[in-house]
Amino acid sequence: MVLKKIVLKNFRNYGDQEIIFNDKFNFILGNNGHGKTNILEGISFATFGKSFLGTSESDCIKFGENEFFIESEFENDLDNRDNLVLNYNQDLRSKSIHLNREKVSAFSSQLFGRFPFVFLSPKSLSITYGNPSDRRRFFDILISQTSRLYLDYLKDLAKILKQKNALLKNYSVYKKYSHSEMIDLLHSYNEKLTEISSHIIFKRLSFLKEFRTFCDKNFSFLFSGGQKGFISYFSDAFGEEGTGNEDLDLNYIKGKLDKFISEKFDEEVSRAISLAGPQRDEYLFKMSKNNSGEEIFALKNFASQGEHKTFLVALKLSEYDYLKERKSTNPILLLDDILSELDKNRVSKIISHLKDYGQIFLTTTDKSYTENLRGFYSDDEISFFEIENGTIVK
Repeated sequence: MVLKKIVLKNFRNYGDQEIIFNDKFNFILGNNGHGKTNILEGISFATFGKSFLGTSESDCIKFGENEFFIESEFENDLDNRDNLVLNYNQDLRSKSIHLNREKVSAFSSQLFGRFPFVFLSPKSLSITYGNPSDRRRFFDILISQTSRLYLDYLKDLAKILKQKNALLKNYSVYKKYSHSEMIDLLHSYNEKLTEISSHIIFKRLSFLKEFRTFCDKNFSFLFSGGQKGFISYFSDAFGEEGTGNEDLDLNYIKGKLDKFISEKFDEEVSRAISLAGPQRDEYLFKMSKNNSGEEIFALKNFASQGEHKTFLVALKLSEYDYLKERKSTNPILLLDDILSELDKNRVSKIISHLKDYGQIFLTTTDKSYTENLRGFYSDDEISFFEIENGTIVK
Protein backbone atom coordinates (compact mmCIF):
# COMPACT_ATOMS: atom_id res chain seq x y z
CA MET A 1 0.00 0.00 0.00
CA VAL A 2 1.34 3.44 -0.95
CA LEU A 3 -0.04 6.97 -0.73
CA LYS A 4 0.45 8.55 -4.16
CA LYS A 5 -0.65 12.09 -3.33
CA ILE A 6 -2.50 14.28 -0.86
CA VAL A 7 -4.25 17.64 -1.20
CA LEU A 8 -4.66 19.80 1.91
CA LYS A 9 -7.16 22.65 1.77
CA ASN A 10 -7.52 24.98 4.77
CA PHE A 11 -5.90 22.33 6.93
CA ARG A 12 -3.73 23.69 9.75
CA ASN A 13 -1.41 26.24 8.10
CA TYR A 14 -1.96 24.92 4.55
CA GLY A 15 -4.26 26.91 2.28
CA ASP A 16 -4.25 24.75 -0.83
CA GLN A 17 -1.32 22.37 -1.20
CA GLU A 18 -0.99 19.29 -3.41
CA ILE A 19 1.91 16.92 -2.66
CA ILE A 20 2.97 14.05 -4.93
CA PHE A 21 4.78 11.45 -2.84
CA ASN A 22 7.53 8.96 -3.57
CA ASP A 23 6.58 5.28 -3.32
CA LYS A 24 9.69 4.63 -1.20
CA PHE A 25 11.01 7.46 0.99
CA ASN A 26 9.69 10.98 1.65
CA PHE A 27 12.06 13.27 3.57
CA ILE A 28 10.20 16.31 4.97
CA LEU A 29 12.51 19.04 6.28
CA GLY A 30 11.73 22.30 8.05
CA ASN A 31 11.98 24.30 11.23
CA ASN A 32 9.56 23.65 14.07
CA GLY A 33 6.16 25.25 13.64
CA HIS A 34 6.28 25.51 9.85
CA GLY A 35 4.03 22.53 9.01
CA LYS A 36 6.07 19.31 8.78
CA THR A 37 3.95 17.38 11.26
CA ASN A 38 0.78 18.85 9.74
CA ILE A 39 1.43 16.80 6.59
CA LEU A 40 1.65 13.60 8.64
CA GLU A 41 -1.48 14.63 10.54
CA GLY A 42 -3.29 15.04 7.24
CA ILE A 43 -2.17 11.54 6.24
CA SER A 44 -3.48 10.17 9.53
CA PHE A 45 -6.92 11.65 8.79
CA ALA A 46 -6.86 9.88 5.43
CA THR A 47 -5.80 6.51 6.85
CA PHE A 48 -7.27 6.60 10.36
CA GLY A 49 -10.20 9.00 10.12
CA LYS A 50 -8.78 11.28 12.81
CA SER A 51 -5.58 12.97 13.97
CA PHE A 52 -2.81 10.66 15.18
CA LEU A 53 -2.02 13.39 17.72
CA GLY A 54 -5.51 13.18 19.22
CA THR A 55 -6.38 16.73 18.12
CA SER A 56 -10.01 17.65 17.49
CA GLU A 57 -11.14 18.37 13.93
CA SER A 58 -12.07 21.98 14.77
CA ASP A 59 -8.50 22.69 15.89
CA CYS A 60 -7.20 21.54 12.49
CA ILE A 61 -9.08 24.21 10.49
CA LYS A 62 -6.91 26.99 9.11
CA PHE A 63 -7.34 30.26 11.00
CA GLY A 64 -10.13 32.35 9.52
CA GLU A 65 -11.81 29.43 7.72
CA ASN A 66 -14.74 27.25 8.77
CA GLU A 67 -13.90 23.90 7.14
CA PHE A 68 -11.04 21.82 5.77
CA PHE A 69 -10.70 19.28 2.96
CA ILE A 70 -8.22 16.43 2.62
CA GLU A 71 -8.09 14.49 -0.62
CA SER A 72 -5.80 11.47 -0.89
CA GLU A 73 -5.04 8.82 -3.46
CA PHE A 74 -3.85 5.34 -2.51
CA GLU A 75 -2.52 2.51 -4.64
CA ASN A 76 -2.57 -1.10 -3.45
CA ASP A 77 -0.27 -3.97 -4.38
CA LEU A 78 -2.50 -4.85 -7.36
CA ASP A 79 -2.15 -1.30 -8.75
CA ASN A 80 -5.77 -0.50 -7.94
CA ARG A 81 -6.35 3.08 -6.80
CA ASP A 82 -8.65 4.52 -4.15
CA ASN A 83 -9.58 8.18 -3.93
CA LEU A 84 -10.67 9.37 -0.49
CA VAL A 85 -12.02 12.83 0.33
CA LEU A 86 -12.57 13.94 3.92
CA ASN A 87 -14.28 17.22 4.78
CA TYR A 88 -14.95 18.73 8.20
CA ASN A 89 -17.33 21.70 8.58
CA GLN A 90 -17.17 23.57 11.88
CA ASP A 91 -20.51 25.37 11.48
CA LEU A 92 -22.32 22.06 10.94
CA ARG A 93 -20.01 20.20 13.36
CA SER A 94 -19.97 17.37 10.85
CA LYS A 95 -17.37 15.24 9.07
CA SER A 96 -18.15 13.72 5.68
CA ILE A 97 -16.10 11.07 3.89
CA HIS A 98 -16.29 9.88 0.29
CA LEU A 99 -14.42 6.86 -1.08
CA ASN A 100 -14.27 6.76 -4.87
CA ARG A 101 -17.12 9.34 -4.90
CA GLU A 102 -19.40 7.21 -2.74
CA LYS A 103 -20.37 8.52 0.69
CA VAL A 104 -19.00 6.58 3.66
CA SER A 105 -21.44 6.47 6.57
CA ALA A 106 -18.87 5.59 9.26
CA PHE A 107 -15.08 5.47 8.90
CA SER A 108 -14.59 2.85 11.60
CA SER A 109 -17.13 0.46 10.10
CA GLN A 110 -16.23 0.76 6.42
CA LEU A 111 -12.63 1.95 6.17
CA PHE A 112 -10.79 1.26 9.41
CA GLY A 113 -7.78 -0.92 8.58
CA ARG A 114 -8.17 -0.56 4.81
CA PHE A 115 -5.13 1.71 4.61
CA PRO A 116 -2.83 0.36 7.37
CA PHE A 117 -0.29 2.76 8.80
CA VAL A 118 2.12 3.01 11.73
CA PHE A 119 3.14 6.34 13.25
CA LEU A 120 5.96 7.09 15.63
CA SER A 121 6.46 10.48 17.24
CA PRO A 122 7.76 11.85 20.56
CA LYS A 123 4.13 11.91 21.75
CA SER A 124 4.00 8.14 21.27
CA LEU A 125 6.00 7.87 24.48
CA SER A 126 2.67 8.11 26.30
CA ILE A 127 2.37 4.39 25.49
CA THR A 128 5.23 3.55 27.84
CA TYR A 129 5.13 6.53 30.22
CA GLY A 130 1.38 7.08 30.34
CA ASN A 131 -1.67 5.56 31.95
CA PRO A 132 -3.05 2.05 31.36
CA SER A 133 -5.66 3.62 29.07
CA ASP A 134 -2.86 4.76 26.72
CA ARG A 135 -1.59 1.21 26.38
CA ARG A 136 -5.09 -0.24 25.97
CA ARG A 137 -5.82 2.29 23.25
CA PHE A 138 -2.61 1.44 21.38
CA PHE A 139 -3.34 -2.28 21.35
CA ASP A 140 -7.08 -1.84 20.71
CA ILE A 141 -6.34 0.20 17.58
CA LEU A 142 -3.75 -2.34 16.42
CA ILE A 143 -5.99 -5.38 16.93
CA SER A 144 -9.01 -3.62 15.42
CA GLN A 145 -7.13 -2.96 12.17
CA THR A 146 -6.96 -6.71 11.62
CA SER A 147 -10.22 -7.84 13.25
CA ARG A 148 -13.58 -6.23 12.49
CA LEU A 149 -15.16 -8.59 15.05
CA TYR A 150 -12.90 -7.22 17.80
CA LEU A 151 -13.83 -3.66 16.83
CA ASP A 152 -17.51 -4.60 17.08
CA TYR A 153 -16.92 -6.10 20.54
CA LEU A 154 -15.31 -2.83 21.67
CA LYS A 155 -18.34 -0.89 20.45
CA ASP A 156 -20.66 -3.30 22.27
CA LEU A 157 -18.58 -2.94 25.44
CA ALA A 158 -18.78 0.86 25.32
CA LYS A 159 -22.54 0.64 24.86
CA ILE A 160 -23.19 -1.79 27.72
CA LEU A 161 -20.90 0.15 30.09
CA LYS A 162 -22.75 3.37 29.29
CA GLN A 163 -26.07 1.69 30.04
CA LYS A 164 -24.81 0.05 33.22
CA ASN A 165 -23.23 3.23 34.58
CA ALA A 166 -26.42 5.16 33.82
CA LEU A 167 -28.43 2.57 35.74
CA LEU A 168 -26.12 2.73 38.76
CA LYS A 169 -26.18 6.52 38.79
CA ASN A 170 -29.95 6.73 38.31
CA TYR A 171 -30.47 4.35 41.22
CA SER A 172 -27.87 5.69 43.66
CA VAL A 173 -28.08 9.40 42.90
CA TYR A 174 -31.48 10.09 41.37
CA LYS A 175 -33.46 7.20 42.97
CA LYS A 176 -35.24 6.44 39.69
CA TYR A 177 -35.49 2.69 40.33
CA SER A 178 -36.65 0.56 43.22
CA HIS A 179 -34.05 -1.78 44.71
CA SER A 180 -35.59 -4.87 43.11
CA GLU A 181 -35.79 -3.18 39.68
CA MET A 182 -32.16 -2.14 39.91
CA ILE A 183 -31.06 -5.65 40.93
CA ASP A 184 -32.85 -7.28 37.99
CA LEU A 185 -31.49 -4.78 35.47
CA LEU A 186 -27.96 -4.95 36.88
CA HIS A 187 -27.91 -8.74 36.66
CA SER A 188 -29.02 -8.48 33.04
CA TYR A 189 -26.30 -5.95 32.19
CA ASN A 190 -23.67 -8.02 33.99
CA GLU A 191 -24.59 -11.09 31.94
CA LYS A 192 -24.05 -9.15 28.72
CA LEU A 193 -20.89 -7.54 30.10
CA THR A 194 -19.39 -10.93 31.01
CA GLU A 195 -20.10 -12.32 27.54
CA ILE A 196 -18.64 -9.36 25.64
CA SER A 197 -15.70 -8.87 28.01
CA SER A 198 -14.60 -12.50 27.87
CA HIS A 199 -14.37 -12.34 24.07
CA ILE A 200 -12.35 -9.10 24.23
CA ILE A 201 -9.88 -10.49 26.77
CA PHE A 202 -9.61 -13.79 24.88
CA LYS A 203 -8.74 -11.88 21.70
CA ARG A 204 -6.21 -9.69 23.53
CA LEU A 205 -4.43 -12.70 24.99
CA SER A 206 -4.46 -14.54 21.65
CA PHE A 207 -3.06 -11.46 19.94
CA LEU A 208 -0.35 -10.99 22.56
CA LYS A 209 0.83 -14.55 22.19
CA GLU A 210 1.32 -13.96 18.45
CA PHE A 211 2.69 -10.43 18.84
CA ARG A 212 5.51 -11.55 21.16
CA THR A 213 7.26 -13.21 18.21
CA PHE A 214 7.66 -9.87 16.46
CA CYS A 215 8.62 -8.13 19.71
CA ASP A 216 11.38 -10.62 20.46
CA LYS A 217 12.91 -10.01 17.03
CA ASN A 218 12.84 -6.21 17.33
CA PHE A 219 13.98 -6.15 20.96
CA SER A 220 17.00 -8.24 19.94
CA PHE A 221 17.66 -5.88 17.05
CA LEU A 222 17.58 -2.66 19.09
CA PHE A 223 18.71 -3.61 22.60
CA SER A 224 22.38 -4.08 23.40
CA GLY A 225 24.04 -6.15 26.10
CA GLY A 226 21.50 -8.95 25.88
CA GLN A 227 18.63 -6.93 27.35
CA LYS A 228 15.16 -8.26 26.68
CA GLY A 229 11.72 -6.72 26.65
CA PHE A 230 8.52 -8.38 27.86
CA ILE A 231 4.81 -7.66 27.54
CA SER A 232 2.22 -9.31 29.78
CA TYR A 233 -1.47 -8.78 30.46
CA PHE A 234 -3.06 -8.08 33.83
CA SER A 235 -6.72 -8.40 34.76
CA ASP A 236 -8.26 -7.95 38.20
CA ALA A 237 -10.35 -11.02 37.41
CA PHE A 238 -7.49 -13.51 37.07
CA GLY A 239 -4.18 -11.72 37.63
CA GLU A 240 -1.20 -11.59 35.28
CA GLU A 241 -0.84 -13.68 32.14
CA GLY A 242 2.51 -13.31 30.48
CA THR A 243 4.48 -16.51 30.03
CA GLY A 244 3.41 -17.03 26.43
CA ASN A 245 2.41 -20.60 27.31
CA GLU A 246 -0.90 -19.89 29.00
CA ASP A 247 -3.96 -21.85 27.92
CA LEU A 248 -6.28 -19.46 26.16
CA ASP A 249 -9.60 -20.88 27.24
CA LEU A 250 -12.66 -18.69 26.67
CA ASN A 251 -14.76 -20.50 29.29
CA TYR A 252 -12.01 -20.09 31.90
CA ILE A 253 -11.93 -16.33 31.24
CA LYS A 254 -15.72 -16.13 31.32
CA GLY A 255 -15.89 -17.99 34.64
CA LYS A 256 -13.26 -15.77 36.26
CA LEU A 257 -14.98 -12.62 35.00
CA ASP A 258 -18.40 -13.76 36.16
CA LYS A 259 -17.04 -14.45 39.65
CA PHE A 260 -15.18 -11.14 39.87
CA ILE A 261 -18.13 -9.07 38.62
CA SER A 262 -20.36 -10.77 41.20
CA GLU A 263 -17.85 -9.93 43.95
CA LYS A 264 -17.90 -6.24 42.89
CA PHE A 265 -21.71 -6.07 42.84
CA ASP A 266 -22.26 -4.26 46.17
CA GLU A 267 -19.30 -1.91 45.70
CA GLU A 268 -20.48 -0.91 42.24
CA VAL A 269 -23.92 -0.09 43.61
CA SER A 270 -22.49 2.01 46.43
CA ARG A 271 -20.03 3.86 44.19
CA ALA A 272 -22.41 4.09 41.19
CA ILE A 273 -19.80 3.02 38.64
CA SER A 274 -18.60 -0.15 36.88
CA LEU A 275 -15.51 -1.58 38.53
CA ALA A 276 -14.93 -4.74 36.50
CA GLY A 277 -14.20 -5.49 32.88
CA PRO A 278 -11.49 -5.18 30.19
CA GLN A 279 -11.82 -1.38 30.27
CA ARG A 280 -9.79 -1.56 33.50
CA ASP A 281 -7.18 -4.13 32.46
CA GLU A 282 -3.52 -3.35 31.87
CA TYR A 283 -0.65 -4.29 29.56
CA LEU A 284 2.56 -4.54 31.59
CA PHE A 285 5.89 -3.60 29.96
CA LYS A 286 9.04 -5.05 31.52
CA MET A 287 12.74 -5.41 30.77
CA SER A 288 15.62 -7.55 31.93
CA LYS A 289 19.07 -6.23 32.74
CA ASN A 290 20.86 -8.99 30.88
CA ASN A 291 20.43 -12.04 28.67
CA SER A 292 19.92 -14.38 31.61
CA GLY A 293 16.38 -13.06 32.08
CA GLU A 294 17.12 -12.22 35.70
CA GLU A 295 16.57 -8.81 37.29
CA ILE A 296 13.35 -8.15 35.42
CA PHE A 297 11.96 -4.69 36.20
CA ALA A 298 8.88 -2.66 35.31
CA LEU A 299 9.59 -0.27 32.45
CA LYS A 300 7.33 2.52 33.72
CA ASN A 301 8.92 2.82 37.15
CA PHE A 302 12.55 1.84 36.70
CA ALA A 303 13.65 2.24 33.07
CA SER A 304 15.87 5.08 31.87
CA GLN A 305 14.69 7.57 29.28
CA GLY A 306 16.79 5.82 26.65
CA GLU A 307 15.28 2.44 27.53
CA HIS A 308 11.78 3.91 27.23
CA LYS A 309 12.54 5.27 23.76
CA THR A 310 14.15 2.05 22.57
CA PHE A 311 11.28 -0.07 23.94
CA LEU A 312 8.81 2.19 22.12
CA VAL A 313 10.65 1.92 18.78
CA ALA A 314 10.79 -1.87 19.14
CA LEU A 315 7.06 -1.87 19.90
CA LYS A 316 6.28 0.23 16.84
CA LEU A 317 8.45 -1.85 14.52
CA SER A 318 6.65 -4.92 15.87
CA GLU A 319 3.34 -3.22 15.12
CA TYR A 320 4.55 -2.74 11.55
CA ASP A 321 5.62 -6.38 11.19
CA TYR A 322 2.34 -7.64 12.64
CA LEU A 323 0.19 -5.49 10.32
CA LYS A 324 2.30 -6.44 7.33
CA GLU A 325 1.78 -10.14 7.98
CA ARG A 326 -1.91 -9.93 8.85
CA LYS A 327 -2.87 -7.46 6.09
CA SER A 328 -0.53 -8.97 3.45
CA THR A 329 0.72 -5.50 2.50
CA ASN A 330 3.27 -2.98 3.70
CA PRO A 331 1.72 -0.38 6.04
CA ILE A 332 2.61 3.26 5.55
CA LEU A 333 5.27 4.29 8.09
CA LEU A 334 5.13 7.84 9.54
CA LEU A 335 8.18 8.94 11.53
CA ASP A 336 7.66 12.38 13.09
CA ASP A 337 10.99 13.85 14.24
CA ILE A 338 11.77 10.58 15.98
CA LEU A 339 15.45 10.26 15.04
CA SER A 340 16.33 13.26 17.22
CA GLU A 341 14.94 11.32 20.19
CA LEU A 342 17.44 8.44 19.84
CA ASP A 343 21.18 8.04 20.26
CA LYS A 344 23.40 7.87 17.15
CA ASN A 345 24.00 4.12 17.41
CA ARG A 346 20.29 3.29 17.32
CA VAL A 347 19.64 5.91 14.62
CA SER A 348 22.26 4.20 12.42
CA LYS A 349 20.66 0.81 13.08
CA ILE A 350 17.20 2.06 12.13
CA ILE A 351 18.38 3.89 8.99
CA SER A 352 20.29 0.83 7.82
CA HIS A 353 17.08 -1.22 7.96
CA LEU A 354 14.59 1.30 6.55
CA LYS A 355 14.76 -0.40 3.15
CA ASP A 356 13.10 -3.41 4.80
CA TYR A 357 9.92 -1.32 5.11
CA GLY A 358 7.52 0.03 2.51
CA GLN A 359 6.63 3.68 1.97
CA ILE A 360 8.17 5.95 4.63
CA PHE A 361 7.51 9.55 5.65
CA LEU A 362 10.17 11.16 7.86
CA THR A 363 9.98 14.68 9.28
CA THR A 364 13.04 16.33 10.78
CA THR A 365 14.78 19.66 11.38
CA ASP A 366 18.18 18.07 10.70
CA LYS A 367 19.34 17.98 7.08
CA SER A 368 22.37 15.84 7.94
CA TYR A 369 20.30 12.63 7.86
CA THR A 370 20.07 12.96 4.08
CA GLU A 371 23.66 11.78 3.62
CA ASN A 372 22.97 8.61 5.62
CA LEU A 373 19.83 7.94 3.62
CA ARG A 374 21.57 8.36 0.27
CA GLY A 375 23.71 5.39 1.21
CA PHE A 376 20.63 3.17 1.07
CA TYR A 377 18.30 4.83 -1.46
CA SER A 378 18.89 5.74 -5.09
CA ASP A 379 17.92 9.21 -6.32
CA ASP A 380 14.60 8.02 -7.73
CA GLU A 381 13.68 6.26 -4.47
CA ILE A 382 13.77 9.33 -2.25
CA SER A 383 11.98 12.69 -2.48
CA PHE A 384 12.91 15.75 -0.44
CA PHE A 385 10.39 18.38 0.67
CA GLU A 386 11.43 21.57 2.43
CA ILE A 387 8.62 23.34 4.27
CA GLU A 388 8.30 27.02 5.15
CA ASN A 389 5.12 28.48 6.66
CA GLY A 390 2.78 25.88 5.22
CA THR A 391 4.32 25.88 1.75
CA ILE A 392 6.70 23.50 0.00
CA VAL A 393 9.57 25.74 -1.12
CA LYS A 394 11.81 22.97 -2.50
